[in-house]
Amino acid sequence: MNFEKYFMGKIRSVVDKYGVKGRIAVALSGGKDSMAAFHALTKFKFELIPFYIDLGIEEYSKACMEYAKKICDILGYKLQIIKLKDYGIDLSKARKKCSVCGTAKRYLMNKFAFEHDCDYVATGHNLSDALTFAFNNLASVNILNFRGMKPVLPGNKDLKMAGRFKPLFYLKDDECMEYVKMNEIPYCKEKCPYARDAPTIELKEWIHEMERKRNGIMLNFAKSFEKIEEMMTRQQKIRQCSICGYPSYGNICKFCKLRRKYGKI
Repeated sequence: MNFEKYFMGKIRSVVDKYGVKGRIAVALSGGKDSMAAFHALTKFKFELIPFYIDLGIEEYSKACMEYAKKICDILGYKLQIIKLKDYGIDLSKARKKCSVCGTAKRYLMNKFAFEHDCDYVATGHNLSDALTFAFNNLASVNILNFRGMKPVLPGNKDLKMAGRFKPLFYLKDDECMEYVKMNEIPYCKEKCPYARDAPTIELKEWIHEMERKRNGIMLNFAKSFEKIEEMMTRQQKIRQCSICGYPSYGNICKFCKLRRKYGKI
């Protein structure tokens, strides 16, 4: 089978199953997956708005931003840039850097998509990422965050919530790499200096080892997690943050709590 046809078919299956259409904000990290997702999405009839979140991580963020700009130049798009420091948050001073980073990115991606009247925000999360996230939350007994194991989640304009779209959801790490190589897509090979000892790295290696021993088990896990999510009932109601007005499970969202911690609100 032609690999590119196979790759695009996996994305098409997500688009068709969930009826994805319209205006999409594409989050570019500079890494291979988001670059592959953006490149592939240009072959669909979407209105795409690429953006990059500058986390201010020394030379790493600068290098990633340059690659994000490069792919936009190649594909004929203008890159929009969001700077975390404009919100008063400095990752270098955070104790739990990965946690703060994740909270900030989720908030800013949604905010950008909502403010640009986008139907969805698309990310480069692939099958390997999705399963690593799920198993990490299971290992942490974090069942609420275990939800979201679907490639597409609907938005809610009343709650200032854009839909979420993971076009690479049914594609593994090595398949995304193959697509990048085949299409000669530039990407940043540097790794985040804050994530070198992250527990998710070991989890992802374990998942890939299982796939090597039993081909297809990753996709079966993903399908099982989707079914489990459909059976779950959400205990907490989503409301609007009393400070910024964006979605929150509590009276104040995690991002505003971070800003308050840094003395910016």
